Amino acid sequence: MLNALRTSKAMTAVTLALTLSPGLGAWAQPPVAPSFPPGADYVGVAGSHAENERIAALCGANRNAKDGYAPKPLMADQTHAPQVKSKQGFEVQVLASLDRSVGMAVLPDGAVLVSQRAGGLRLVSAKGVVSAPLKGTPDVAGVMGTSNTGPVLAPDFAKSRVLYYGYTAAPPAKGEPFTGRIVKARLSADGAALEDAKTIFEQPYLSPRRIVIARDGTLLIASAEVASGGPNPQSMSDPRGKVLRIAADGAIPKDNPFVKTAGANPALYALGFRDIQGAALNPRTGDLWVGENEPMGGDELNRIKPGGNYGFPIVSYGRNNNGTLMNDGKTQQDGLQQPVYFWTPSIAPSGMTFYDGKAFPEWKGDVFLGAMSGRQLVRLAMKNGRVVGEEKLLMDRCKRTKDVAQGPDGLIYVITDESPSEILRLIPAKK
Repeated sequence: MLNALRTSKAMTAVTLALTLSPGLGAWAQPPVAPSFPPGADYVGVAGSHAENERIAALCGANRNAKDGYAPKPLMADQTHAPQVKSKQGFEVQVLASLDRSVGMAVLPDGAVLVSQRAGGLRLVSAKGVVSAPLKGTPDVAGVMGTSNTGPVLAPDFAKSRVLYYGYTAAPPAKGEPFTGRIVKARLSADGAALEDAKTIFEQPYLSPRRIVIARDGTLLIASAEVASGGPNPQSMSDPRGKVLRIAADGAIPKDNPFVKTAGANPALYALGFRDIQGAALNPRTGDLWVGENEPMGGDELNRIKPGGNYGFPIVSYGRNNNGTLMNDGKTQQDGLQQPVYFWTPSIAPSGMTFYDGKAFPEWKGDVFLGAMSGRQLVRLAMKNGRVVGEEKLLMDRCKRTKDVAQGPDGLIYVITDESPSEILRLIPAKK
């Protein structure tokens, strides 16, 4: 009830503080964007001008390199953590190259099941052999190009072969909204098809980016707001800019935080996000953590609390895509959650995983987060739930990264956000 009251107050604050542009459904913005010259040390790429120049010589200048916007954090450790250099040696293998891809799941035998941007799934063997498109997958219609989410393996996949994934379908008729769907299916024994595929959950405007299976077996679904701003992430009925929670059969759990709130979407679990493209459970605590894209800088790492409101677009450490301040640059408000960590300038977070394997003992407990605009794999050194160091990896490969996952072998797998995509496998360096 307390969370619901806070949400109601936050929604009222939005209504009072911001106005809508006539006919556009977007928040009104100042006509001129302020200028923020580069700071003394550009941390969005690699942490020093010398390193930034080295990467620029290899890959070309990063599009954020001249962005010096640096809002003051509420807590000192929320941003610009010390740059650290890994003592853990590793090598990079290119496992396969295939059509532009979005997400992956590493199977018990080391094969990788990959969802593709244009739709469909492919299976890549542990030796890098790419299958034909799997049979039995639905047609998708893109929402900003990432309309085929997952796949996510059920906890008993080794026995049941059950998996989940999400996608967006074309509107049923012209002028009607697109529909987001969550599918439960079974991977055939030969890995060539999906069998018994069933839509277990669907809603208009649902834009599933990532699916995570919680410890209790429920599905946590990150649904994006693809527009720069606007009221949808604060709406209690619209699924955009939310984390939703459903049971494994698509039913609404009775203990969802807003299930008894009048007018609320009963699937809502947390609200106030822009575009979550990375999500993972902390294996030590079972908490859901997400990597969130803000429109221009202010990308966030968040620990999700049931019923929490994460503020977008009331508060943000980023700006609008046109460079203007969002809600006059407001970054905090009572009742709204603060990020654990944020990035200015943007890195465009993508896939995410907590590392708890044995192949890289120096990385145990760290967070790995893909980055698209930063063309990097980010390693976050963690201590007591806070970021204490940041390392930029794979930058000299000059590739945007879309997803990252830990395999059952303890190795780290990465999908690049390119055309074509590469599947990279990080292995311990040979001694």
